[in-house]
Amino acid sequence: MEEVSPLPDHVLELGQSLVGRPIFLVGCARSGTSILGEAIAAHPNVAYLFEVSAIWNTLVPEKNHHRLTADTVTTGVASQIYKALADARRELSGDLLLEKNPKHVIRIPFLDALFPQARFVHIIRDGRDTIASLMFRNRGPNWGHLKIPQWEQLLERYPKESHIRCAHQWNYAVSTARQDAQGLTGKRYLEVRYEALVRAPKAELTRLLQFLELPADSQVNAFVEKIQDETYNSYHAKRQVRHYVEDHARRVGRYRENLTTRQLEDVMKVCGPLLGELGY
Repeated sequence: MEEVSPLPDHVLELGQSLVGRPIFLVGCARSGTSILGEAIAAHPNVAYLFEVSAIWNTLVPEKNHHRLTADTVTTGVASQIYKALADARRELSGDLLLEKNPKHVIRIPFLDALFPQARFVHIIRDGRDTIASLMFRNRGPNWGHLKIPQWEQLLERYPKESHIRCAHQWNYAVSTARQDAQGLTGKRYLEVRYEALVRAPKAELTRLLQFLELPADSQVNAFVEKIQDETYNSYHAKRQVRHYVEDHARRVGRYRENLTTRQLEDVMKVCGPLLGELGY
């Protein structure tokens, strides 16, 4: 059963008038949100916001993690978010607002309460490959990317085993998003597999545009030509080059090059059931 928004009708109407029916592109960090966001944004009807975290960080009540649920929403918070998003998109062309933000992967109930008509695109990547990529920013004493509940305890428990911390990060992000999405009725949630995007980008973007009720477009078709499995001399999504490490020849199955046998065993202890559920 779909959860009813805690906001009164006049506030929801404000959101509808200022923002419309937004699209939220979510996924665990390092799962392909950036490249998919650029592909969708190539469509002339799309106004693209890249991780406007300043809005969410400023206006949402502070927690020590990034999880947000519907009980966080108030009329004051909602009104400020609507106005901030409207201001952020003011100079953008395109009628359909898209925000790409990996933190939103554990915020679906919160966003659903704000925008009961919003659509969600969840890109999922093989957890083993995602973890291999996450480890670059989640090493030693530092916690990188998404702060899941209990992240501080995990950091304390595994001060050097970044692969285990990243395994919990991926497992929580993907399982939480899929569980939260069960509360969305109608055609409001779509899962995209990173592997399908990389191996058959045109077909996957065609499916996605149909979900978003957008017509086929030559600019999108031109962009998808940049997407490929091989890493050598390939295109990297904007602002993501700093995350790239030249230590794998292909994107799909990179864990075979990056994770040791012991690390893979540790990862499977955490992620094995979900990987199996997803067919990996």
